[in-house]
Amino acid sequence: MNYYNGFIITENAMTSKQENLGALTFGLDIGIASVGWAVLGENRIIDLGVRCFDKAETAKEGESLNLARRMARLLRRRLRHRAWRLTKLARLLKREGLIADANLFKNKIEKNTPVPKSSWQLRVDGLDRQLKAEEWARVIYHLCKHRGFHWISRAEEKAAESDSKGESGKVKQGLAGTKKLMQEKNYRSAAEMVLAEFPEAQRNKQGDYSKALSRILLGDELKKLFEHQRKFGNPFVSAKLEAALLGNGDKKSGLFWAQNPALAGNDLLKMLGHCTFEKTEYRAPKASFTAERHVWLTRLNNLRIVVDGTTRSLNEAERRVALPMPYQQAGDLTYKQLRTALTKAGYLPESFRYTGLSYASGQKTDEKTKDPETAVLVKLPAWHTLRKTLKDAGLEDEWQKISTHALDGRPQLFDQIAWVLSVYKDDTEVENELRKLSLPNAERMVNALLDIRFDKFSNLSLKALRQIVPFMEQGQRYDEAVANIPDYGHHSQLHKIGAGEHKYLPPFYKERDKTGRMVFNDDMDIPRNPVVLRALNQARKVVNALIKKYGSPHEVHIEMARDLSRPLDERRDIEKLQKEYRDRNEKDKAQFAQDFNIVGVVKGKEFEKYQLYREQQGKCAYSIEPMDIHRLFELGYVEIDHTLPYSRSFDDSKNNRVLVLAKENRDKGNRTPFEYLGGIDNSERWIKFVRNVESNKA
Repeated sequence: MNYYNGFIITENAMTSKQENLGALTFGLDIGIASVGWAVLGENRIIDLGVRCFDKAETAKEGESLNLARRMARLLRRRLRHRAWRLTKLARLLKREGLIADANLFKNKIEKNTPVPKSSWQLRVDGLDRQLKAEEWARVIYHLCKHRGFHWISRAEEKAAESDSKGESGKVKQGLAGTKKLMQEKNYRSAAEMVLAEFPEAQRNKQGDYSKALSRILLGDELKKLFEHQRKFGNPFVSAKLEAALLGNGDKKSGLFWAQNPALAGNDLLKMLGHCTFEKTEYRAPKASFTAERHVWLTRLNNLRIVVDGTTRSLNEAERRVALPMPYQQAGDLTYKQLRTALTKAGYLPESFRYTGLSYASGQKTDEKTKDPETAVLVKLPAWHTLRKTLKDAGLEDEWQKISTHALDGRPQLFDQIAWVLSVYKDDTEVENELRKLSLPNAERMVNALLDIRFDKFSNLSLKALRQIVPFMEQGQRYDEAVANIPDYGHHSQLHKIGAGEHKYLPPFYKERDKTGRMVFNDDMDIPRNPVVLRALNQARKVVNALIKKYGSPHEVHIEMARDLSRPLDERRDIEKLQKEYRDRNEKDKAQFAQDFNIVGVVKGKEFEKYQLYREQQGKCAYSIEPMDIHRLFELGYVEIDHTLPYSRSFDDSKNNRVLVLAKENRDKGNRTPFEYLGGIDNSERWIKFVRNVESNKA
């Protein structure tokens, strides 16, 4: 073996580049930590290997590798902003004559110097006596430095209510707890409550938010201190100083409230990116009706079912049943719910199955085995969020009007609402933008919608989606719909040989910005998921290395891992199911060896016969006659058959294999059970077969 540029290369691969190898096919198996590759000639394997690399995520949490650096950068920025805010505060206090040195609060207390009263105690004293100039300065500085937690918007606070296990949920509970203490025991200020309830330690420890204080609560305390100090004759309580600290009452202006706004509006649009097709249009919010409709139509039009051995898409009558379903229920639409609707309407038999779902191929051993059809077919989170929010606010009629218009092909207002709630973050900005829309019952609608925010965007703009979706409404797949639009069609067409401008696959980045960061090539529709991006970039390197060694391929066959873009928790669930299957398999093998007194390695074919025998409850799959377990390995008694003939389906999976009497297998030949058992005439044998399949839960 030899190693070349990260590849494992066999000796046979080290042949001359000038050798005429004929038309080549490159095969790629792209995973989240490896790219398997093969170079195939017309009748032989020329070369193969694998390129391994580290996943673009942490092993334990499944978080982005850049997350730690990003969080550290944000923390440095936050500390820098706070330091500058406190510097401006110290200079303000010096100008007002409260302190002589702006560096007073940075100086360390010298040894043998009397320890002054704590700032907490001075805050309580300020309600009962006049504070000296330096004491008053320390109180102001302490409140402005430790000014408590403040929600960016109503929507952020609302979201924390349902996040009981997350950090924001814990903060919410802590704030509610301290507010309750203030009200129940009638404390005059937050400082008085803290000293009475938490005398030993006034600050939260990491992960504990039981002493959390809201900025509104502390702002009220500072305002109250100004009022009391005026009564006591403190000369340093001018309206000018109070306004500089507390602003004009909007909870935004003033050093106490000053905070960098969240990325929103025009600043967000600068980072948003443009549509794949309409290069001057911004990407559409995923929360818009049109974007969610596109997702649903994609799932529906790509859906395939197996009926009587034939794989097909839903017909027009079945699509009419399915189309409105996600909009008529409170939650996500599952495969099982769609099955119920289609069979109840009489369009499909109970025996039909969905392609792409992993149906159990072995006998169930416990109740934990999950029904694959409980998986979600489609989610419409924005639709359900808007519906629930407006109905909870007593705006059912308004919701009915907006939603009905959207479903009738007039989604403009729905899309505009989603745009505002996705692009703008601050409550004031959101309120101003919503008032520009033609909302029914505008005052109440705006107030209700302030409780919602969205933050994800599609790769396509609303302008592009509104041209593509009508074709998809007719049952066309996404690629077929795009091909019908003159200016878009070329994006979905096959590449013409010799028409490309690159010999090798080009890089995903085009340049570096002023800070040294790589800038994506806007002409390429590049996924931003770090796991997917790294896998594709490694695959690009593999292909380029193969082209360099062997020249351009005639064909490229790619198997893409389905778990590439799945979050870590979903991938771990899949790994857990795989482990459970392996454990169950080993247990079955042990039982098999015990039942047949087998010593040593269990043969795969014999074990498969045993598994299928148990799965089929000891009956031949076609004749439904009982099979003798003691004759399973007798030559010519029973055979494993491909239910859908392999020569026609090329399906050699376990789901396509059954155990049958040898005579039945010979008689069936190269036919499906539907053809062999007289399904077209609804014969007695076919009815018996269907009844047996439907009654066998394994």
